[in-house]
Amino acid sequence: MITKEMTILEIVEKYPETEDVFRSYDDITGKCVLCSYLFDTIDKVSAAHNLKLDVLLDKINDAII
Repeated sequence: MITKEMTILEIVEKYPETEDVFRSYDDITGKCVLCSYLFDTIDKVSAAHNLKLDVLLDKINDAII
């Protein structure tokens, strides 16, 4: 299970199928999430862009099921 303390790098490295979820947030953040936030936690990215953390975590976790 993915948690808010995990970095994007940790997640994508272990679960490459989550890349599409992160790419879907590129337009919302105005940046390539995988390029710009690879070493940041999900919590930090979510807070920086006013994203709903629970929704983001649900989407990521749904991608690995």
